[in-house]
Amino acid sequence: MPPVGSAGCRQAGYCGGSVYCSLSADGRLQLAAKLGLNAPVDMLAKTRIACGVICCLALALLIALGRTSPPGGPGALARQEASTGEGARPSISDCRKCHADVWQEWNDSYHAKAFSDDQVQAAFEHFGFDRKCQSCHAPQGGLSTPGMVLEVRQTDQASGVTCLNCHGLPDGSIAGRRTIAEAPCRPQQSALLLSSEACGACHEAIYKDWHASRYRTEGKSCQSCHMPALANRAGGRSHLCTGSHDEALVRSGVTLECRQEGDELIVSATNHATGHNFPGERHNRVLYLQVLERAPDGQITLARQALIKGITPFRGESSREQIRVDQTFEARFPVVDPPVRAEVRLLYKPFPWYSDDEALTVHRKEVELTAPLGKL
Repeated sequence: MPPVGSAGCRQAGYCGGSVYCSLSADGRLQLAAKLGLNAPVDMLAKTRIACGVICCLALALLIALGRTSPPGGPGALARQEASTGEGARPSISDCRKCHADVWQEWNDSYHAKAFSDDQVQAAFEHFGFDRKCQSCHAPQGGLSTPGMVLEVRQTDQASGVTCLNCHGLPDGSIAGRRTIAEAPCRPQQSALLLSSEACGACHEAIYKDWHASRYRTEGKSCQSCHMPALANRAGGRSHLCTGSHDEALVRSGVTLECRQEGDELIVSATNHATGHNFPGERHNRVLYLQVLERAPDGQITLARQALIKGITPFRGESSREQIRVDQTFEARFPVVDPPVRAEVRLLYKPFPWYSDDEALTVHRKEVELTAPLGKL
């Protein structure tokens, strides 16, 4: 270290060129004597100690004000630990110890694969890893309500939508269908947990469809169809949370009818038993009618289709409306070269890049098309 007060000391920036260094040698000695220092170097040492004390006090003040806590203000760290299963709140592994059958249903569900599924990852990549999308596939936090802004969980994203995302409460406790004080997790009865509002933060558009439908006034919630009650689980419901990937459930929501009127084939698809628009999800689902006309030997002679709901993959909202609750989509196809046998199919794709062969045939009908009277 250069001598205190020298040009080398100032250039090295040890004290930033303080008033002490601007004094003459005699002045520094006099100031040191007044301050009770034995030598100028002692004054520099004590100056450094004083600066250190001030820095420590400033840091303590920042901590007290919550400025060093995570985004979200004072206490956000505690909330984050609670929302991710750290700290006092049980983890999903803890849930498994007492609820092995429910945990297994969740593990087999698309909630558990909401982030890690290959098709979901492909969608993330093409949407540019939009955090608004990811925040519902690996959300941070617990039980939420429609309109809440969710954040992406930074830990264990591969677990997707976990037990705590639905059962966790802001104070770190657990929401349940009833209060059990003696249970390890001490669940608190929550009416919100059993309502459609519990689904609305992530499934917001579908929630709005349901809210405007007759199913809300009839007392049928999302859980009525997607988490049905189980006979072997007193008061409990399935946690498979079946939806758009469950073929039987998809088929049960819509009907397909076809008839010939004159020189037209009329095909109708009716949303008769779905509590929201069909299909429900806005961004990726594709639904369309396909008519294949075949020769007597089975060869396809004409193929036509009518789009019900489509989307430009990864680049925006659906190009056509879904079928609303209790409404019918109708398409008309000219009868070109009767007599001919036509195969009519209602096809559904969970993701728009699926081929026709990969699409689910929701319903299929065959109809014999004949020449209209007067054109025989």
